Amino acid sequence: MIRETIYEVNKRKHIKNILFMIIGIFIFSIYAGVLIPYNNLSTGGALGIALVLNKTIGIKLGLAQLLLNIPLFYIGFKYVSKKFMVITVIFIVASSFLIDYLPTLITPINLQDKLVATIFAGILSGVAMCLILISGGSTGGTDITGKFLVKKYNLNLPTVFLIQDIVIYTIIWISFDLRYVMYAVIMSFVRNQTMRTFQKFISAYIQCTIISDNADSLAEIINREMNRGCTIIDVEGSYTHQKRKMLILVIQQNELYALKKLINKNCPKAFITVNSINTIMGNFKEHSYIL
Repeated sequence: MIRETIYEVNKRKHIKNILFMIIGIFIFSIYAGVLIPYNNLSTGGALGIALVLNKTIGIKLGLAQLLLNIPLFYIGFKYVSKKFMVITVIFIVASSFLIDYLPTLITPINLQDKLVATIFAGILSGVAMCLILISGGSTGGTDITGKFLVKKYNLNLPTVFLIQDIVIYTIIWISFDLRYVMYAVIMSFVRNQTMRTFQKFISAYIQCTIISDNADSLAEIINREMNRGCTIIDVEGSYTHQKRKMLILVIQQNELYALKKLINKNCPKAFITVNSINTIMGNFKEHSYIL
């Protein structure tokens, strides 16, 4: 029941996205405003550069993040999407305020163990980024350029983030020392794995086979409502020797609830099997992140 509630894509979609965004903003602000600066850590992305500015010229961390993101708004509005950027701007403004304000409400704690703090920060940032991305926005900075590269060149989003971070790490290395970079790399790796795990939980690849008396019309409905194509195969039952048609389609876990609703409404007597898939090659559209 919990899984079907999470994977439902149509009912209360906007409420779900707003809830994901609020939670994502709060988690990211704790990570960036409470955990990172008070445990003397650094990170990649625009936040990493903001930390450098904070420690070198004393500008507030949240304000520095906001100023660094303003030039990137143009790229987002022109090359990504206006809806994406509206949500991103809301996130950046809200998180920038909370990053500077939360330490006055939540007593920052130095964990006295940089490795533990690094791992925990990586988990928090990974969860926050996934929630924001699913809600249709981003955490700003290299997230904007990352979304642009993913959309234009069909690259893997976590991998793009990792490559962009390497550039930021070079700046951190020059500004501070190698130890900051080493911990930042560990954090980036943990965040990368957290995002992959979160994405797999929400939208793992699955293959569905559907045997139906109305396979042709059902295939048209699936294509129209879910933007997914099907392969239709003629089959015959070994017991009754009744000839039918079988649909084969690959979707993601977050689309399974919608598929079940379509089948129950249009072909309730259909026979369905669902199998996990590890790898897909070819023309397959990712629906795990809203681009």
